[in-house]
Amino acid sequence: MSLVPPSRSARLHPYLELIRRYWAVVLAATLLGALVGYGLSQLATPSYSAKSTLYFSIGFGSSGSDLNQGASYAQSQMLSFAELARSERVLNPVIVDLDLDLSAQQLASQVEATTPASTVVLNIAASSADPELAASIANSVAQSLTDAVADVAPRDADGRATVTVRTVQSADPPTSPVSPNSRVNVVAAAVIGLVLSLLVIAAIRLLDTRLRRSGGVEAAGGLPVLGRVHEGSVWAAETAEAEDYRRLVATLDAIEVERPSRTTSAAKRARVFVLASVERAADTDAVAATLAHAAREAGHRVTLVTNGEAVAADGESIDVTVRALPDDGKVPSTVASTSDLVLIAAPGAADGSRALRLGQEADGVLLLADEGRVHVGELRAAIEQLRTAGARVAGTVLTTSAAQNRAAVVLRHPLRSRLRRPLPVVLEHHEA
Repeated sequence: MSLVPPSRSARLHPYLELIRRYWAVVLAATLLGALVGYGLSQLATPSYSAKSTLYFSIGFGSSGSDLNQGASYAQSQMLSFAELARSERVLNPVIVDLDLDLSAQQLASQVEATTPASTVVLNIAASSADPELAASIANSVAQSLTDAVADVAPRDADGRATVTVRTVQSADPPTSPVSPNSRVNVVAAAVIGLVLSLLVIAAIRLLDTRLRRSGGVEAAGGLPVLGRVHEGSVWAAETAEAEDYRRLVATLDAIEVERPSRTTSAAKRARVFVLASVERAADTDAVAATLAHAAREAGHRVTLVTNGEAVAADGESIDVTVRALPDDGKVPSTVASTSDLVLIAAPGAADGSRALRLGQEADGVLLLADEGRVHVGELRAAIEQLRTAGARVAGTVLTTSAAQNRAAVVLRHPLRSRLRRPLPVVLEHHEA
């Protein structure tokens, strides 16, 4: 479990964090989808629809009982009349009447006959790219259906047709097309673009094995996340970056260190932590120097062991001892008597020979991993290598590259942070 509160972005769900990161891609895909939908609507051939309405009645006599039976019979036959409207019996005369260059099957695809439930009304809708032709087809189908019903409907004893069809409303040429619906198409295409962009983001999340949250660290080796810091960032006492280093110092103070109990001097020796990075090119010197300053600010007597140079800018001297890392890669024996906290910047990657040797002698290894660049597999391999060598890995410190490969760590005085003019003071330097 993480020992430090996650950052604002880390508190977000992984997918929400990706959406926040790639919001421009999501917006662009949505707008592109809307543009494609609008373009396709403009390129599509418009289609017009005209409707004619027929009313069916059946007379079985003049009594109330006969009329009720007639109405019930008519309702039960409405679906049959609708099917008849799209049959060759009805459509072939329409083709001849309007001189259409279509087959009955082709014309049937342009005609729709519907009847509202529990009614004796039949709506005949015809569609065409020509609004005048759409109205003519609808009216001609209505007339042809009226003639067909008169021929096929049963007759009474006197030979009169029992089904009467009347035109309630004739079709008029429509003034606006029913398709394409530009508004619906634009919205639908925009939604498709949005969904596709979210699917791509989800695929990125599933396929990307880089560290994004503390959960990736825990999956790599079950280590706690000790803190999150900016690698090589410029120190300003009142900034959030400085506070991150202060929290990391407080976390190190809470780590229990296994000490030998044979002598009193052994119990008083300094706590020794090695900063080792998963990546070979990481700036461990900068992180160690900034952490040393934060520890000194918290009252520790600090010794910094590093290959690099530490530069400070503060209004007054900062009592941090800097020692060069010996060639043999071992912890200098004299640091325990002069300090209560020793921070060692291990050279190279965490699986290098010098880093492993330093980790064996230290009280704990702080494993630096660039959040968003180091992969879970790389972190897992580094942890296993250190543990196999007998080094105690205290936890992982997630870093972000605020300034890559900075040669020095610059510390600013709080009173001059607004002026952004650091005053360089070189820390005391001792050879081992």
